Amino acid sequence: MRLRLAPADRRRELLRVAGRLMTEGGVDAVGFGQIAARAGVTRPLVYKFFPSRTALIIGVLEDFAAELNERFGRGATRALPANAADAARVFVEAVCDTIEDRGTGPWYLLDAKGPDPQVAARAEQILDELVAPWRLAIAATAGVDEREAATLARMIVAAGRAVLELWCRGELSREEAVRDTTRGVSALVQGFGLPARAG
Repeated sequence: MRLRLAPADRRRELLRVAGRLMTEGGVDAVGFGQIAARAGVTRPLVYKFFPSRTALIIGVLEDFAAELNERFGRGATRALPANAADAARVFVEAVCDTIEDRGTGPWYLLDAKGPDPQVAARAEQILDELVAPWRLAIAATAGVDEREAATLARMIVAAGRAVLELWCRGELSREEAVRDTTRGVSALVQGFGLPARAG
């Protein structure tokens, strides 16, 4: 007999199951039948919360982003960042905590550029929302305008993802990944505002 959960808790559980399936086998492993079997519920119950596979995948993305924001907020409250490097470290720690809790599947999905345009558009929107609060700080720290700060933010995301990918594959320890990502972010921010040398 399955445990009766409140609707919000059941939805969260289904999203976690979908995230684990995604981590184990990629997006193609996420089907309503697989989720129902793993969660010990019926397929109609999964459909009750997610009317389509796209809605489910987007739900996984949104759940990951919400968890990341919550963890970053808690981390920043616990140890108020004194500078950009400290803020970057707190954010990277929050990303690592979220990946450990939700799996790499949702993390990879956040960079989705696959065949589903709705999922790709929502992933890009979520990334933009995650980075938006940083743009003003980046602009002030690097001494650049808002457009340049937006460009730099994209570079930082790409560089950070590259380092965290090494951690996800087991090529770096978490400590190394946090350290290297923080250093890279700091160097990009500091170096971006410097005038190019002639020569």
